[in-house]
Amino acid sequence: MMKKIVTITGIRPDFIRMSKVFEKLDNNFEHIMIHTGQHFDDELSKIFFKELKIRKPDFILETGRNSNTHYEQLSYLSKEVINLLKKKKIDPELIIFLGDSNSVLVSAPLFKEGYKIAHIEGGMRSYDRRMPEEVNRVICDYVSDLIFVYTPLYKKRLMLENKNPEQIYVVGNTIVEVVKQFMPTGNRSKDYIVADIHRNENLKTPEQYNYILSYLDELGRKTGLEVRLVKFNRAVKLINKYNLLDDKRAIRLVGPYGFVDYLKLQYNAFGVVSDSGTSQEECPLLGVPVAVPRNYTERPESVENGNSILVGENRPITKMVKDTINFFESYSISKEKIKWLGDGRTSQKIIKILKRELT
Repeated sequence: MMKKIVTITGIRPDFIRMSKVFEKLDNNFEHIMIHTGQHFDDELSKIFFKELKIRKPDFILETGRNSNTHYEQLSYLSKEVINLLKKKKIDPELIIFLGDSNSVLVSAPLFKEGYKIAHIEGGMRSYDRRMPEEVNRVICDYVSDLIFVYTPLYKKRLMLENKNPEQIYVVGNTIVEVVKQFMPTGNRSKDYIVADIHRNENLKTPEQYNYILSYLDELGRKTGLEVRLVKFNRAVKLINKYNLLDDKRAIRLVGPYGFVDYLKLQYNAFGVVSDSGTSQEECPLLGVPVAVPRNYTERPESVENGNSILVGENRPITKMVKDTINFFESYSISKEKIKWLGDGRTSQKIIKILKRELT
């Protein structure tokens, strides 16, 4: 009789990262997929599921539609997920989460109910307590019985937090096999810059977001390249409310995009400016430099291996622009620089460990 495993996922980037894991879970276990609905744009979600050939979830909740704030989302999920498991008489051997979205916070009440928890992407730490994601990932790691980490550094961090090393497995990064499957090819145009800004520390106030936009505008002017700023709902609301782009002619709003189209957008860019952790992993695989407008990163290997550069959130704009241009112009990629991401067999390794642990 197949062991029963539940996965709980809620946002598009995490569905991308989990796509190969989902596939192998379906082939090796009784896999029940719960979509929390944290990202609930129907058309955009359908694009991601279709492109990545992710099957229809067994259950879809409505976190995004029924709650706005972080604490509302946790309140909704704590009730709905546990009620769903009990009502449908789902008694899994393991419940798996990936990442650091608000959806992973339901791991805490599930742990209190006695469920066994696993966390993929454990051990990431920016040590920036302003980030909601930092709180989410720490809590999920704390209550997890099994933790799958991308690099030895993340395992070391967890051991310093008194996690049992026998519970921690270094498996590499789930994004590698997904990007490899959809890797763009051909000559790169390199005639624009991509910007992806959505972190809380850069959107918390209109003044801070305007500072980042001013940096992007100056970067576009200095390079003579258009800056293609990808739309995020919260960011667009700030732009429209405070007319933040009225005097920034180098910036053009674009998107949103499906996964494949966004890979192509990054692949053809002169460089990417992003406060997203995902870009610090995807872009090295694409051979594209990344400037990160943050003071900290939970992916220090990306910086240490020359894949990205931290330019800060509020340093003098002239300095931020100069450092970004120098990095973009001098950037080079090699196989050695991306070794820290793993060998592209992460989903296979996770399944092998699960089979052993759940016997």
